[in-house]
Amino acid sequence: MIPRVRPRGADVREVLRYLLGPGEYGEHRDHRLVAAWAAAAVGGVAGLPSASSPGAVGRLAGLLEQPVFAGVNPPAKPVWHCSVHNHSDDPMLSDEQWALVAATFLDGVGLAPVGDLAAVRWVAVRHGGDHVHLVATLVRQDGRTVWPRHDYRRCQSVAREFEERLGLRPGTRTPAASGVRHG
Repeated sequence: MIPRVRPRGADVREVLRYLLGPGEYGEHRDHRLVAAWAAAAVGGVAGLPSASSPGAVGRLAGLLEQPVFAGVNPPAKPVWHCSVHNHSDDPMLSDEQWALVAATFLDGVGLAPVGDLAAVRWVAVRHGGDHVHLVATLVRQDGRTVWPRHDYRRCQSVAREFEERLGLRPGTRTPAASGVRHG
């Protein structure tokens, strides 16, 4: 698995518009939500707007931004984004497997520990067969800001675990190899 932590952003709508749209070269096909934060567990992903429904970007962005707007001194760039890719020789993972990957990555980075209902809000968007995008806002539902530390290294550690668990081909192991630098 190859995780790529993107630079933090200020506008969750912009990230979702890209992920739920056609992509830069029309490469985004069959995009869908495969997982979301714990509060959505009541209705599951089905309780959220469909990725292809009209107005989905605005509704999802609004839901993700609620804790940010209610937080005390939220960060100027509250959007965390990471894509997780499989090697082209790996077997195709199901939506359920990608949902497990997403939840495990968010737990491993410390943004949404398993069982913490007040953790940050996040979604996992899948388009195509070989990758998923994780998008989170960095203010917990209890109003506290989360400052992920060593998120790149933590993502690499989770990726190694999944490679072993699912028998996947090892991915990139150094920040220089992916062109991303995060502490």
